[in-house]
Amino acid sequence: PHTTYTTMSASAPFAASLPGVQLRGASSTRRCSSSSLRLQTVRGASTRPRAPRRGVLLCVAGSKLSLIAHGTNLPHPDKVAKGGEDAWFVRIDAAGGGQMFLADGVGSFNEQGIDPGLYARVLTYEAAKAHAGMAGNPLSRPDPKKVIAAAQEATKLPGAATLVVIECDGTKLRAANLGDSGFRVVRGGAVIFASPAQEHFFNCPFQLGYPPLSEDTDTADDAEVFDVAVAPGDIVILGSDGLFDNVFDEEIASVATAAVASVRGAGALSAARAVSEALAATARKHAEDPMFESPYAMDMAADKAGGAGKAKQSGPMGFFSKLVSGKKLGGKMDDITVVVGAVVATDSAKEDIAAAEKLSAKLQQEAEQVRKRAAGEEAKTLRSVNLRQQMDSALKEKVAEIEAKETRAAAAPPEFAEADIAQMDAATVRRLLDERGLATSGKLDRLRARLGEVRQR
Repeated sequence: PHTTYTTMSASAPFAASLPGVQLRGASSTRRCSSSSLRLQTVRGASTRPRAPRRGVLLCVAGSKLSLIAHGTNLPHPDKVAKGGEDAWFVRIDAAGGGQMFLADGVGSFNEQGIDPGLYARVLTYEAAKAHAGMAGNPLSRPDPKKVIAAAQEATKLPGAATLVVIECDGTKLRAANLGDSGFRVVRGGAVIFASPAQEHFFNCPFQLGYPPLSEDTDTADDAEVFDVAVAPGDIVILGSDGLFDNVFDEEIASVATAAVASVRGAGALSAARAVSEALAATARKHAEDPMFESPYAMDMAADKAGGAGKAKQSGPMGFFSKLVSGKKLGGKMDDITVVVGAVVATDSAKEDIAAAEKLSAKLQQEAEQVRKRAAGEEAKTLRSVNLRQQMDSALKEKVAEIEAKETRAAAAPPEFAEADIAQMDAATVRRLLDERGLATSGKLDRLRARLGEVRQR
């Protein structure tokens, strides 16, 4: 599925604190290099790129808008020592644009002695690597779905994870999501876009795994793809389910807007960091509150009642619903990861981009160290897969050999003619059956029929 959203009005509270945005009265106008355009918000509109004229050479420069991104991770209290099982990565260079990646390791693999966090970290590394490779090819352009496919193929480890890939391309976000992580776009104190979660059933998200170890794994073909038009001042919030299971969209927007206001004038990277920290802290507070009517609790109640469960986007129903439904209250304790991208005009945000580049370089170094440490586990996995494939191949050959032998035997003529068997006495029939290792008990007619089934070797 591919959805295009055109959402091009600017956010007054956040835009005022960022370069490249000019506000005029009650309406929002984005300052463009060639002209000023007044843009309205349109939900669900589909846009088609115009075909280039023949004979015209198209030169693609840097992205008009950029994502200045920062992330915060709060591991589950029981998983602090290993850093939790979520992973995130951001990247940007001087040309602007920028990408955000987030993976949430599937915790049930812990029961098998497998660290799903390692799979998630390598998956985000490989996703970023795949995107960079596609971006460096002058004959192609990065495609979020292809990035997910390449990352899954390159992550040869036990485990599984959800994955979200977002890039800023020109004046829009191009994104692909697989699983129950997701992203929101906040503008003017409200969520203007929310990606839906993908679940096979309640609390069982779509997830990527290494196919030779998991034949029923989901793949990039199952991912949902989005194009979302953005403007300077927008806040892009990428989160694991630890965020969306504990914080409603309405509160996500209000917390994000307040966090931006608290660091007004400090720059886009500071704003992104403030928002990510504030949202992670809010999610953890709700997760620890046994009386909070969380999105997770509401979805659980809806699932038990046979409903579709859209609590994350619909918001709480209030105290009355607790009395009527008798649903379980409380947040969901989990790893919480929030990555926030502040949308800025590339030409007016060189300092912010330079600061974000430094963070990106630091994350790259850390990710490369994790990738190197994973090499040993990956080699062990490949040996296990190869051994399994050899055993499967040997078993198939043996089964095929037995089936072929049975087929030849079934096609062979009888060893004794029916007329000859009819003339044999009981003693002769039993002797012949015994010589061939067949049962000799039963009535004579049955023994003769059994001897008639014997085929020539």
